[in-house]
Amino acid sequence: MRAIGKGSLSSILAVGLHFTRVILWIMLGLVTLVLIILPFAPALADLFSHSDDINIDGVIDAEDFIKVFYAFVTTAVMLFVVNRLLEILKALRFGSPFVKENADRFRGIGYALLMGEGAKFAFGFLSLIFDADVELNMTFLSWLAIITVFVLAEVFREGARMKEEQDLTV
Repeated sequence: MRAIGKGSLSSILAVGLHFTRVILWIMLGLVTLVLIILPFAPALADLFSHSDDINIDGVIDAEDFIKVFYAFVTTAVMLFVVNRLLEILKALRFGSPFVKENADRFRGIGYALLMGEGAKFAFGFLSLIFDADVELNMTFLSWLAIITVFVLAEVFREGARMKEEQDLTV
């Protein structure tokens, strides 16, 4: 099976990433809706708690806000990465992987992942301040992946430069 072109592994990966993008947009919409509704949750709980069938305590604390905002940031970073990967795969399908734009896309993915990991530190700090029990999963492998993406960006940048030199050579 070919790696690049129609019917290739990159085409199959693109289909999976398109499906993932749709799921991530739905998740981002739901998390955004929860972020909007969360400040009004105690009032909504009072409104619905007059019913005998529903038992809602209506207590929203900092832990809930931190968890929902962390989900929002994580989903937004994942959506950004998936969109950039789709753009890279599009260039691959057209047979020109070593272009400056792909190097910039990989660099953008690296910065997005770096910001996502940095946000984990911020959420960890907030969870300490507000005594919230938030699991953040900071791993060495995440940092290694970020460094790898930046190295890959430089490889693509150098490949694009070499391709440009070759195109100019007669």
